[in-house]
Amino acid sequence: MTAHLLSLLLLLSFPLLGGLGGAGLLIANAERRQQGLSRRIARVLPRARRPAAAAPIARERAANPGIAVQAARVFGCDLQRARIYPVRWWIVLLGTAAVGRLAVAAAAPLFGPIGWLLWPAIWVFGSRVLFSRWDAQRRNLLQEQFPDALATITRSVRVGVPVTEAIRLVGANAPAPTGEEFRELADALAIGVPLDVALRAMALRTGLPDYRFFGTTIALQAQTGGTLSEALENLADIVRRRLGLRARGYALTSEARASAMVLCAMPFAAAGMMYLLTPAYMTVLFFTAIGHKMLGVAAISMTTGVITMRGLIGKVLQ
Repeated sequence: MTAHLLSLLLLLSFPLLGGLGGAGLLIANAERRQQGLSRRIARVLPRARRPAAAAPIARERAANPGIAVQAARVFGCDLQRARIYPVRWWIVLLGTAAVGRLAVAAAAPLFGPIGWLLWPAIWVFGSRVLFSRWDAQRRNLLQEQFPDALATITRSVRVGVPVTEAIRLVGANAPAPTGEEFRELADALAIGVPLDVALRAMALRTGLPDYRFFGTTIALQAQTGGTLSEALENLADIVRRRLGLRARGYALTSEARASAMVLCAMPFAAAGMMYLLTPAYMTVLFFTAIGHKMLGVAAISMTTGVITMRGLIGKVLQ
């Protein structure tokens, strides 16, 4: 009975893997079609009409994402922002699929054939971890570089430079990724996109509240008047204070993070010492079925503990 159940589970896993592979093909096909459509629009429409023609298309795509975009979001990948990833998204999916295959093969002595059902879960989890890590690194850089960008805009506005020209200066001189975001903002302004719309789009791209405050400050100043340089200087001071509080949080949690690293390293150090002292005692873990199961349980326990500790530290820093 158990053998028939395992066979049934294996048969059910193959359609699931096939569906995930088909989703990857749909994602690649949709990206190629979108790039081709963008090239055709750029050739046909005059430069002055591009913003008016592209805005409804962008709003429609944002309101009704396609199947390919939704499938990519399952893996934590945003196709509209695929250019920000240091590695091509399809290479990440292939790499995490291969790592999941190796992990399932290593866990086969512990779980048996039913372990193959874990392959899709490991694939999706590994992809989401990588993409979210890259997104977090980019957001941290944007937040750290933002006060300097605000200072540049403040000094430029104070000496009489228009806001749009100050934004262009930041895009030309700021390091990546802040320079990339402000260059995209300057390009949008150059082709006729309203300032408030372009700032809102940049805030949505970055996902940071500081950029939303920046857009709101400029929009309110344009509507009600007032000293823009003073408002931007106050905003830069608030952002610097937030960065200081964040650095203080990292300093206060340094002991917890060091303890977590020591706890993760202790099992490996203890296993190495025991192997040097009594090799026969440790070889049981690597050459017997019960040893394989014990190693599997230990790996699962350590992974759970690491994820829990990282989650607790992350909540404290937030």
